[in-house]
Amino acid sequence: MSSWMDEEEQPDPTEEDEGKFIPEHLLLDWYRKMQQKYPQVFTPDDQLFGSDGAQHPYGTKLLTYFDDDPNKPIRCEVRGSRWKLESEFAGMADNHEPVYVVYVDGEFSQIPLTSAHEEGGWQVEMDDDYDDDDDDDDGY
Repeated sequence: MSSWMDEEEQPDPTEEDEGKFIPEHLLLDWYRKMQQKYPQVFTPDDQLFGSDGAQHPYGTKLLTYFDDDPNKPIRCEVRGSRWKLESEFAGMADNHEPVYVVYVDGEFSQIPLTSAHEEGGWQVEMDDDYDDDDDDDDGY
C-alpha cells in the first residue's frame, strides 16, 4: 500500500485536457457519495450544479474576486472538466474531486467544479460584462 509521501502530485491541466468533460452521470454519482459521506456539508437539499442545472459548457466565462475585493477581479474561461486525484487521506469520495479545466491569465489551470455552482463562488460573466481587450492583467 502506498503512503501519501509516495504519491506524485497530479500535473496541472494542459491542452490535452481541453474540450473533454466528465460525463454528468459520473458527477452525480460522485455527489451522491459525498452527500452520504459528509451530509453536513453536502446537504440533501443542495444540488451539485446549483441553479445552473448542468455543467458549464465550453467557453463559459467565470468571474470571482480575490479576497472578495471588487477591485481584484479574476476571470477565467471553462475549457473542460476532469477528476483531480486526491490523497486517500483527503476524504474525497473515491479519492478524487471534479474540477473545471479553465484558461486564466494565458495558461491552463483548474478550479473546483463545486465552487463554480455555489452561491458566492465563481459567477457566470455575461459577454456584455467581458472586455477581452482588458489591459489590467485580470483577464485571460
